[in-house]
Amino acid sequence: MSDMTALEGRYRLALRAYPARWRATRGEELVGVMMDVAAEKGKTKASTAELLHLALHGLTARVNQALSVVPRRRRDRLAAVGLIAGTALALMMLVLGELGRWFRWNSYTFADHPFGPVTTPAAIVFLLALGAFLAQAIGRDGLSKCLHVVTILASVALAIVMETSAPTIGVPLIVFVCFTVMSLLALAGNPTRTPGLRQLVVVGSPALGVIITLTSYLQGSGSQKTFWPPDNVGFIDGSVLSRWTLELALIAALITIAGSKTRPWACLILIPLTSIPLSTMFMTLGGRGGGHITIEPAIVIVLCFLAALISAWAAWKRPILLFPTKEIRPHAK
Repeated sequence: MSDMTALEGRYRLALRAYPARWRATRGEELVGVMMDVAAEKGKTKASTAELLHLALHGLTARVNQALSVVPRRRRDRLAAVGLIAGTALALMMLVLGELGRWFRWNSYTFADHPFGPVTTPAAIVFLLALGAFLAQAIGRDGLSKCLHVVTILASVALAIVMETSAPTIGVPLIVFVCFTVMSLLALAGNPTRTPGLRQLVVVGSPALGVIITLTSYLQGSGSQKTFWPPDNVGFIDGSVLSRWTLELALIAALITIAGSKTRPWACLILIPLTSIPLSTMFMTLGGRGGGHITIEPAIVIVLCFLAALISAWAAWKRPILLFPTKEIRPHAK
C-alpha cells in the first residue's frame, strides 16, 4: 500500500464522523480536494490537527442533522442560552469556588490543598468554558465549538475522577452535568450569528455572572472556608448554583425553541416555574446563610407569575422574537 493510498484511507476513516447522507453527497468531493492539497504540499501523512478538525465538523454536522427539525433561527437562540448560562456559571464557579478562598475572612494557605492558587482541578472546566465564550466573542466560531467539545470531555473525565477518588475537597456531580448540558446547547447553532444575538451574548454573559457572583458572595459573609462541601454547610455552594442554572437555562431553552403559536402558552406555563429556584435563592440569601439580602419567597413567586402573564401577552401580540437579521461573518481561519 502506497503512502498516498494510506493517506486517503485515513481521510475516509475521519469522514465517518459525518452523517451518512452528507458523505454520500459531498464526501468524495471533500476527499478529492484534500488529496489534491496533500499532493501539492507533498504530504504523505494526515496531521492530528487535520483529523481533529474533520472529526469536530463531522460531529457538528451530526448535531445539526439531529436538530434539523428546529429552524436555524431557533437553534441559534438555543445556542445563545447555553453560552450565556455556561459562561455565567463558569465565572461564578471560578471566582467563588476556585479563587474565592483568597478573599474570604478566614485564612487559607497553599498547604491546605495541593492545587496552588485554585481549589480543585475543576478549574480546568471553568477556564475552558470561559475560553469558548471569548473565542465566540471575537468571531472564532470554529475555535469556540472546539473548546465546547473539550469542555464536555473534561467535564466527563473530571466527574469520573471525582466520583472514584474521593478527594479531600470534592466538586458535586451536578456541576459537571450542568457544564456538559450548557456546552451541548451552545453547539446547537451559532449564538452570535446576528448583531442582536451577539450583543445579547457578549454583554449578557459576563453581566449575569458578575451579578449572581456578587449576590452569592454576600449571602455567605465570607465566613465559609471554601465553596465546596463539606466546609460550606449552610451556605450557597456550587451544587445549589449549578442546579439553579440548569433549571433556569432549560426553561429558557424550551421557551426559545417554542413556535410562534405555542410560545404564549410556553411563557404562561414555564416562567412561573422559575419561581422555584429564584425564591430558594433569595430565601437562602436572606436566611440560611445569614446574608445581607432579604426578599420573601412569596414576593418572588408573585413577580414570576406577573412576568409570565406579561410575557405571554407580548408573545401573543408579537409572536416572532425580532433580532437584526444581517448575519455576522466569522473571522477568516
